[in-house]
Amino acid sequence: MIGGAGEPIIESDIMYQDDLVCILKPEVKKGIIVWSHFTQPAKMDSLCKLGLKTGKQLQSEGIDFYRSKIHPYIFFRAPYYSIDIDYTSVETEIISSYGEKDIRTEPRVFIRVDPDRTFVFSSEIRIINENDIKKSKKYMSNYLRIISQNAKIYETLFPLTKTKKQPAYNLFSSKIIPISNDGIHYANIKYPLNIYPIERNSEILVSIPHLTPDYFVLCTS
Repeated sequence: MIGGAGEPIIESDIMYQDDLVCILKPEVKKGIIVWSHFTQPAKMDSLCKLGLKTGKQLQSEGIDFYRSKIHPYIFFRAPYYSIDIDYTSVETEIISSYGEKDIRTEPRVFIRVDPDRTFVFSSEIRIINENDIKKSKKYMSNYLRIISQNAKIYETLFPLTKTKKQPAYNLFSSKIIPISNDGIHYANIKYPLNIYPIERNSEILVSIPHLTPDYFVLCTS
C-alpha cells in the first residue's frame, strides 16, 4: 500500500509484526489508524499511561476484570469506510476511516497498522460460532476493497418496498448479499449471513500481552 506523501511502507516504518498484525511507528504518516475501546478501572492511573493488556495477561497477573471469556488478544475495530486517507493530521486520518462522530468517543486507544500485512476478522462470528472465526480472515487491504464495493451495492437496494431486496452480510467473505424480501423481515437471513453491517462489526487482533503507550498514535481517556 502507498502511504502518506506517496511513499511505500518500508521495514524501518514497522514497530511490531506477527502473523496477524503489522503495527507501524506512531509518527509514520502511512498505513491506517485503528482503535480499541477500553474501560478505565477506578482507583487506577490512566490506561493511556499504563497501556492495555490482553485478558490472558490480566488473568496471569491475578487481576479480575469481570469477563467470562478470556482472550489472548486486544481487539481493534476495523475501518468503517474505504476512502483515500487524509494525512493532514491524526484527526483527519481517523475521520477518513471512521467519520466525524467516532473520533469524539472516549475512552479509546489508536494505533497505526499496515493494511497489506494486517488481517481483519468478522466479529459477529464470535457470538455465533467462534470456531469459524478463521474462515473470515482476510487482509485489511482486501477488506477495504470489499466494503467499498458493498457501499455501492447497498445504495441500489432502497427503497426496499420497490427493490424487493434487503441487505445481508456474509460473515466469511464480508460481502453484502442482496436477498429477497418476501414480506417477513430477515426471514431468509441464516448463518453465515448476518443482518449487521460488516463494516461496523469487523476486528483486528493484537496479541501483544502488554500494549505499551509507545505504540499509541492517540489515547483518549
